[in-house]
Parts: sequence; structure tokens; C-alpha cells
Amino acid sequence: MTGTDRQSRNENKTPDTSPSNGTRYNQLANVLRERIYSKEWAPHTLIPSEHMLMKDFGLSRGTVRRAIKVLVDEGLLVQRHGKGTFVAEPGITHAAGVHPISFAASLRAQGMDFVTNVLDKRIEPAPAEIAEALGIEPGSDVMFMRRVRTVEGEPVICQESWSNLKECPGLFDEDYTQATLFDAVERHSGRKIQVSRIRYSARIAGKEHGQLLGCDESAAVLLLEQTIYLMDGAPIEWSHTWLKPGQSVVGSSISGD
Repeated sequence: MTGTDRQSRNENKTPDTSPSNGTRYNQLANVLRERIYSKEWAPHTLIPSEHMLMKDFGLSRGTVRRAIKVLVDEGLLVQRHGKGTFVAEPGITHAAGVHPISFAASLRAQGMDFVTNVLDKRIEPAPAEIAEALGIEPGSDVMFMRRVRTVEGEPVICQESWSNLKECPGLFDEDYTQATLFDAVERHSGRKIQVSRIRYSARIAGKEHGQLLGCDESAAVLLLEQTIYLMDGAPIEWSHTWLKPGQSVVGSSISGD
């Protein structure tokens, strides 16, 4: 092999530190992150091996490893020697107080005019983790809904909820651009919402939620995971609330009216 041939061969090798591969590992990190956020991969799930990810996405081992490291550094994945890479257990859970947080009521109490945009509303079979949270059989019908609330045209909150249709028939037929989910639950269940449990986590927005909240995908956001119970103890809703950077939860929780 001539020196020219060796030089040409070396130039054709693109190292994983190049800008193009930097984009590739971030793209893969975004895909894997959303699988965790959407609960497609529950805590303790063993994710596909490096080899499988290389094959599925057509990427080099170095690119796959960089993507996994991003999520390990964010606390979303944990690597166990000789066993593989797993979805990490979320942060510490603690009681939220006596009342659930209603963000619609909170915005009203602050005198803010807001608009609710329903981006997705559908009936789907409950994944195992959501079924466990709602006390139903996996695969049972739940209502998934994604809403973004805007103030003066700017998104401030993205809410994703899974609601127990067994306890609340008729919930799907409401217009949630006008009605709040808390009010609809109480009307259709005939019972008051009483308590919740909340887990607070710091998260990187990621590409999808960054777009929804109008912030950079690398921005740190506050995620509230809330399980809501009716007055008789029946779990009715499991939700994620993503707060745009600069938002905060202050003072006491506010119950639905």
C-alpha cells in the first residue's frame, strides 16, 4: 500500500468526535430519552445491547456509547457490569400534602389568562407501569392526553396524563380546551378528588419536550409525576407535568374545585 493509499483510507474514516457524528449520538440520545419519558421503557428495563442499537440505527459503537453516556450522566440510565444498561429508578417519592396540584386552578389564582391546547387525546391500552399506578390490569383502556398551556402565547406547561376510564366513564367525550381534567373527573365519577402523591425530578427537556415548551433541548426542566386519588382512595389519574425553565411550584398545593 502506498503512502497516498494510506492517506486516502485514513481520510475516509470519520471519527465519532466529528460534528456529523456528534449530531448522530444526540439524535440517538433523544430517541432513547423519549422511550423512557413515554414509559415505553419502565424503570429497571434492560435496554437493547450496544450491538442491537448499532444494527437498528446503523451507527458505530462509539456513537452508541456516547449516546448512552449522555443518558447515564442525566440519571436516566444505569450501567451494571456484566449485566447491561437499565432504565434507572426515578427519584425519591414523597407525599405532596393533602391536596393534588391543579395547574389550571393555580394559574387562575395568579390572575393569569391561559389557553389550553390539546395536542393528543386517545384511548389506548395501559402499559404495565401505568396500569400498576392506576390499579388496573395491563392492557385496560386508559385515556392518554397531552396538553400544552400557554400564557400570552408562550408555552409554560406541558401535561401528559393517563386516566382510569373504569372509574370515570364518559371522560373521553369532554372538550379539554374548555374543561379542566379535574372538573371532568369529578363530574363523571361522582366523587371528589382528594389526595395525590408527587415525585419531583430535574430533567433535560430533550428534543420533543424542548419543542413543546419552546426551550432548548438541553435545557434543565422540572418534571412533576403525580398520581391522583378520589375520595374513596381509587386512583384516577397518573400524569407528567413539564414546567418550562423559569417556572416554579410555590407554596401549598391547590385542589381542584
